[in-house]
Amino acid sequence: MNLLIVDDEFLTIEGILDGVDWSKLSFEQVYTSCTIDKAKELFKEHPIDLMLCDIEMPEGTGLDLLEWVRDSGYKTECIFLTCHEEFFYAKRAIELQSLDYVLKPVPYNELLKKLLKAADRIEKRNQSEKYQAYGMQWMRDSYNVEEEVDAKGSKFIINEVKKYIREHISEDLSANVLAGKMYITPIYLFRLFKKEEACTLVEYITRERMFLASEMLRTMDLTVSRVSVNVGYNNYCYFSKVFKKIYGKTPSQYKREYQPGWEDAP
Repeated sequence: MNLLIVDDEFLTIEGILDGVDWSKLSFEQVYTSCTIDKAKELFKEHPIDLMLCDIEMPEGTGLDLLEWVRDSGYKTECIFLTCHEEFFYAKRAIELQSLDYVLKPVPYNELLKKLLKAADRIEKRNQSEKYQAYGMQWMRDSYNVEEEVDAKGSKFIINEVKKYIREHISEDLSANVLAGKMYITPIYLFRLFKKEEACTLVEYITRERMFLASEMLRTMDLTVSRVSVNVGYNNYCYFSKVFKKIYGKTPSQYKREYQPGWEDAP
């Protein structure tokens, strides 16, 4: 189990390294970074199970970094370090599924307790994932599904996955869920989807969700936040950002274009 500490104040990092009783924790590696860019590089180079991250930093916020972590598919747990108790930060942290937060100056005994709690949660999650992996392997063996299938079989799998995506667009559409439905591994699903559809699985899901969102915004009398939830985005701000990237305008602007005079609910 690995920990990453991210804080632009090197003295804060040194204080944590010196002040926490690491003998009571089971981390194999403790990585440190004073910048968000270096933190991202560490994520690409090493498995990071837990991130202890400052919120306010010169080049961006810890919330932005955690959003990048989530968008990149990492399952890293996060504890924030902050001098702020404002509701805005707490709300964003909850939306991004952060585990906890610690107010500066850091009380090391309290931080130790939170790290122990986080480590226990990660251990239980990893154990659960191992059991799921064993179960998936057993099912694959039972159904005699081979990793390499012929062209007809590949097309069948892709069509079934696309059908499931359409019918469950508002639900969890992670690679683990989709691959489990077909009794194949997520890695194989990624490779198969790229080969058959000339796009990644994530790109396809995003495209389907955005197309459905555009149809709802254009033809239905729904608030933008309701449309966001209906297509699987509980984070309204992230939904709006992705929609604008694809359609060149915010969901509200898009809706007003097709429904003049429309006003979102206050």
